[in-house]
Amino acid sequence: MVKHHGVPFLEKKQTMLIIDKSNKNDIEQILGYPSTKSKFDNDIWIYIERKQTQSKIKNLGKMKIFKNDVLVLEIDNYG
Repeated sequence: MVKHHGVPFLEKKQTMLIIDKSNKNDIEQILGYPSTKSKFDNDIWIYIERKQTQSKIKNLGKMKIFKNDVLVLEIDNYG
């Protein structure tokens, strides 16, 4: 059993972004809305992907982190 949280396939989707070409609209279209935005500066967007799997029976089925990715985007004044 796999539990998924955040943006699915974040690693694959981030390759579609082009530095100095993609703008805020492109980012939202490809990745969706950010998981969080910086509290001090609205031009830093953070996307998170986390997958958990159920561990073996000897650990009483506790969830184990399988994948944990974070993408931080800093957007300039031009978007």
